[in-house]
Amino acid sequence: MKLVRFLFAPLLAGVLAAAVTAQTFPITDFEGFPAPSANGSVMLRQPSFSGSTGLFVDTAVNTAQVVTDIAYSGTKSLKVNWRFLPTPPPTDRSRWLRLTTFNTSNLPNPALDFAHALRFKLYVVGGTPDFYITLGVRETGTTAPIGGNGGTSGGIEWIGATSNRVASDAPIGKLITAKDRWIEVVFNIPAEPVLAFAGATANSVLDTARGVLEQIAFTPVDPEAIGPYLIYLDDFEQVAVWSVSGNVELRDFGGDITQVPVTVELRQDGNVVRTATVSLDSSGNYSIPAVLPGTYDLAFKASHWLRTVVSGVVVDEADVTDVNVSLTNGDIDGDNEVTLFDFGALVAAFGSMPGDSNWNPDADLDGDQEVTLFDFGVLVRNFGAIGDE
Repeated sequence: MKLVRFLFAPLLAGVLAAAVTAQTFPITDFEGFPAPSANGSVMLRQPSFSGSTGLFVDTAVNTAQVVTDIAYSGTKSLKVNWRFLPTPPPTDRSRWLRLTTFNTSNLPNPALDFAHALRFKLYVVGGTPDFYITLGVRETGTTAPIGGNGGTSGGIEWIGATSNRVASDAPIGKLITAKDRWIEVVFNIPAEPVLAFAGATANSVLDTARGVLEQIAFTPVDPEAIGPYLIYLDDFEQVAVWSVSGNVELRDFGGDITQVPVTVELRQDGNVVRTATVSLDSSGNYSIPAVLPGTYDLAFKASHWLRTVVSGVVVDEADVTDVNVSLTNGDIDGDNEVTLFDFGALVAAFGSMPGDSNWNPDADLDGDQEVTLFDFGVLVRNFGAIGDE
């Protein structure tokens, strides 16, 4: 059965706008392989293969095969089916699964460029327990082209995981709850958290520019959820990412702007798909690295300034420059309006300096390290102003 594309629902963590082209580097769509393929022979080994997680897997439900059941594009995808054994794991372990690419007969150890994002399509069949998904990369330093055999030496890092469930096991990555529809999973490698997994050089930092897709990890949300688990994978590719830069004017401020962090929300269809905290240089310039292709609304907010939204920023096949904003001062209480509540906060801090009991750095609107009549002047000038939503 062919599932048509209108069923596709993008994962908020990695939405890509369809109207924007992207520089992509295909790895596989599984179309060039016979179906059904031999178990564990195309890019990903069968679930029981991993030495560290195979002990949790019931070998009676143990499939990683190219099939024609459903597909996101073309007629084929990779079917992965497993069930965990009911036997309780050791007290220092937790049920999880590593699908490894180690020396498969076809597409072994596919090379990745760590400057790009990795994305693929995922279909989770109804009844499958919810899980976290995490990307594992090996820092081989390969020179092989993307998708080529990048080797098996080097430390292994988790991409997209912020913690482990038990010791160094069971990484907690992106939450997957969608069922019976294709979603897009994106690991924006340069912008994701990194967590060490295995090997002497694993250190929670990507020390090489290139490596391999070593594994994909699946960690049940419920540690007791045995399954079965049935998923389909399709259309693995890398996509180039780009920087967005410009200038932020912090109005009515004479302090050190390099010490003022600015939060930028990247929004698509009203949803925040990424939040970046940027530092300004002495001229107010900023840069957001590794932005996925798409069309965004960028919402800028600093501590006691109102939010300003720049709409329709298109990230395509080059870095984007000159996304400039000017932020209005006076929002002491952070509610995105300059009102009597801000006036009250300023009164409460009036006359204070750092170290005083009533010191409020957000009431120091002009940045001179004192709350004075000059700060009242800023508030009065901007009184009644409301920031963008």
